[in-house]
Amino acid sequence: MDFNVHQRSPPSQPELFEDTSTPQQQPSRPQPQAAPSFQQYGQYIQDPVVANMAMQYGSSLATSGKEYVEQNLDRYIPVSRVKFYFAVTTDYVVHKLILLLFPFLNKEWGAYNNTGGEPTRHLNSPDLYIPVMGFATYVVAVAVALGNQGKFTPEMLGMTATTAFVWLLIEIGVVQLAMYLISVTTDIKIFDLASFSGYKFVHM
Repeated sequence: MDFNVHQRSPPSQPELFEDTSTPQQQPSRPQPQAAPSFQQYGQYIQDPVVANMAMQYGSSLATSGKEYVEQNLDRYIPVSRVKFYFAVTTDYVVHKLILLLFPFLNKEWGAYNNTGGEPTRHLNSPDLYIPVMGFATYVVAVAVALGNQGKFTPEMLGMTATTAFVWLLIEIGVVQLAMYLISVTTDIKIFDLASFSGYKFVHM
């Protein structure tokens, strides 16, 4: 009698390591979109509508910024009065320099009108153009003199300008203090004192 014996397969053992021989498919990720290139930006700028809008926005921004600066600057610095002291002509500068260098030739030393208009209305009216130019010329002349002596250094320009400016402020402050102590009532403004004090640089 034949007996069919069925051989049992051994029980499967659990895998200790994961089989990585076959590559696993990674989930697809969306590709990031490329940033606009420089040429695309150039096409946007060349668009007449975009260019017109940009020009209008820029002009309005510049106008509003200018108005804001003028309104807030006038609170601390009277720009309109400063412009008055620099409103000079060539004829005025020439005659003013002659007056400063040869004051004995002048026959009129009357009061001037500084309520408005340009300084050319009266030769005795003060200005700030000549004092500023005289101040700059004085600093350059000192630098040239130091250069001829072999003592010039770039720091000497700043030192000379600072020293001269500080002494100018001290002089104006002393005059203001003296006028306050003796109770002088006058229409002379601070810019007038700066102008009269700065004329000495023409002779220096």
